[in-house]
Amino acid sequence: MNKNTTSKQSICAVGEKLFALHGYSAVGIKLILDEVGIPKGSFYHYFASKEAFAAEVAQYYFDHRIAPIAMDPNANFKTNITAVLGGYHQLIDFLFSDSQPRGCLMGNLMVEVNPQMTLLHQTLNQLFDQWLSLFNALIEQGQQQGFIKTDMSASVLSNIFWSNWQGTMLRCQIKADKTAAKRAIVQCMQLITR
Repeated sequence: MNKNTTSKQSICAVGEKLFALHGYSAVGIKLILDEVGIPKGSFYHYFASKEAFAAEVAQYYFDHRIAPIAMDPNANFKTNITAVLGGYHQLIDFLFSDSQPRGCLMGNLMVEVNPQMTLLHQTLNQLFDQWLSLFNALIEQGQQQGFIKTDMSASVLSNIFWSNWQGTMLRCQIKADKTAAKRAIVQCMQLITR
């Protein structure tokens, strides 16, 4: 990348890939600088620390990969569930687009974060809550329209879906099977629908 045209977002895009492939601990500032092609001063112009960078990268991932997979409040549940599952399938395609499949960046960072990393810990917690809120809205709509079981709350079902998603993504880091990943997401939804 040309350092004159390198933006904060383009640095975050590189960070998304590096953290997803190698994890937080294995990615040093030098690797980021080499990949982006900027001097250290330029990096610290945007980010106060590696932890601050990771928090920004997590936000970038959420904004670009997760937030777009949201229901349309003006559409019915069948339309929304088709669109949301399609969005997750597109995300799986993206995560498998390189020669080495990446896991879900947020899940990968959550594995490595500790309470002493206050900024990253708080950011991941907030993004997790936002993620569940997006999916919770879909589940609530499905329950209201009679397509989703009501014996468990929308919150519980959203957590089950999220756990299934993260488990599927972790399994794909051992056995890269895009078709199985997509099937697992669909099967999870089938389990909670009527």
